[in-house]
Amino acid sequence: MRYPPVGPSVSQSEAHENETEYTIRAFRAADVDDFLGLFSETFGSERSRRWFAWKYEDNPYVDHVPIFVAEADGTLVGARPFFALDMSVGGERRLALQPADTMVHPDHRRRGLFTRMTETAIDEYGDAEPSFFFNFPNENSSSGYLNLGWRKVTEQPTYYRIQNPSELARHRDSDALASVGGAVLDPLVSGYNRLSNAHAPSEGGVTVTRHESVPAATMAAIASGTPERGVHVRRDERFYDWRFGNPNWEYVAYVAREAGEPVAGIVVGTSVGSGPTTTKVTDVVPVPRESASDGLEALLHRAVGDHADSDLLAAPAALPASSARRAGFRADDRPPISYVSSRTTHVVRPFDGEWVQNGVDIADEENWRFTFSEQDTS
Repeated sequence: MRYPPVGPSVSQSEAHENETEYTIRAFRAADVDDFLGLFSETFGSERSRRWFAWKYEDNPYVDHVPIFVAEADGTLVGARPFFALDMSVGGERRLALQPADTMVHPDHRRRGLFTRMTETAIDEYGDAEPSFFFNFPNENSSSGYLNLGWRKVTEQPTYYRIQNPSELARHRDSDALASVGGAVLDPLVSGYNRLSNAHAPSEGGVTVTRHESVPAATMAAIASGTPERGVHVRRDERFYDWRFGNPNWEYVAYVAREAGEPVAGIVVGTSVGSGPTTTKVTDVVPVPRESASDGLEALLHRAVGDHADSDLLAAPAALPASSARRAGFRADDRPPISYVSSRTTHVVRPFDGEWVQNGVDIADEENWRFTFSEQDTS
């Protein structure tokens, strides 16, 4: 199932006090190069056509490119993209759109373009079936979302395992995760990691297999045994075949088996390009609710061992705190990492104003359990 466009193409113009006239409209195929150029100018990093195709054009859950743009004198000066995900809400399918890669050219900021592009998206999707926006804004943009009707669900910690503090410190001005390492530069880091490695659990009856590509059918089969409750991404084969095609990350997967049967799996992504090497535990199945299984513990320690050369490891809040600690991770809601890092803010807004969908309150943090698969595009 793919979700079609929800309304007519949008085109709205308005002249501001500087006499610049802005048009807010739906994305067109001819906009790709201008979009990528604006991305480079806004964020200081390059993105390829392959990346754009994966994230927006080839997304399997929508039949259109879910982006709205701002144009001035025929030039693209702003973009409001959405990352589409197929979600389960109490066992029923829902389309979710996650605001991502929002950008406004430096010469056109503070003129309401962020708000106007967002309002256009709200209007366009407002007549769709009951579905929702959700995202994880930074401190600078959180208030803008709340003013536009989003509600704060919670603040989520992220777990970090710092493995090369000196390399992270060298890049601290150019990488958000790197700044964490630079500020906690500490001769105890290597000792802490060695101690964690020494206490890795025995696999016992668990066997762990590494896969150089994500085994979609196996991961989906593990996920299918999870009770359908709350709000989470639908982890079916289509999801695994598409989600981990991001060309800016290299992925491997690990599957734990007991008596030959797969019982748990993780997908681990490592950044591609310049800067410090960051590795993330991007997906976990089944997503644990409270305590971790022996299989998950074995997977984490195997992944950590295989990525000893990465400068920084990160893992999602879905992991039980005790399991994260035993694998050498520290949460960013506690010292020392909390001194230099802010927790991830999770906000949500329904398309149609219905906060309770299929009997589930989408603004209640107890109903959410997510990994980096839902949280970002690493």
